[in-house]
Amino acid sequence: MAETSTDAVRPADPVGRALFYCAYVLILAGGFLMAALTVMSVVSVLGRYLFSAPVPGDFELVTMGTAIAVFLFLPYCHLQRGNVVVDLFLSWAPRKVQVFFDGASGLLLAAIAGVLSWRMAQGGLDMHRYNEVSYILALPIWPVFPVAVLALALLAASCLYTAVRDFREIAR
Repeated sequence: MAETSTDAVRPADPVGRALFYCAYVLILAGGFLMAALTVMSVVSVLGRYLFSAPVPGDFELVTMGTAIAVFLFLPYCHLQRGNVVVDLFLSWAPRKVQVFFDGASGLLLAAIAGVLSWRMAQGGLDMHRYNEVSYILALPIWPVFPVAVLALALLAASCLYTAVRDFREIAR
């Protein structure tokens, strides 16, 4: 029987299950968002072709929606070990060395995601304070930022979780 994508790396401990559940909810939201953007793009192209009436601001909506969706996908991708790995330098190394570098890279990515989350929060506050809006539809830009902050914070937590799990594997 083939594994489904949700069965590939499902954590058994309570913290891992909670992170997995939250990440899974985010990918569902990101998937629905991407599906809605796809439908809107098709409607816009057909409207432009058939009636010379595209969806106003379709480019802005796709840009903002895709940015949100990408952030929503990151925690699940990390928990599933879906990040691109170049093992050119470590393919020869013993398993413990490989796991050590996986854990170390998890810690590094957690730090990067934490800093990005903090800076995105600051950027979102600035966008709100200055009432920054999109060019065509005049949509406020700041609502994108809390979603990104949430997703990056979950990514940081997921990275810490996988790093701890990797270091525990080495200790065994």
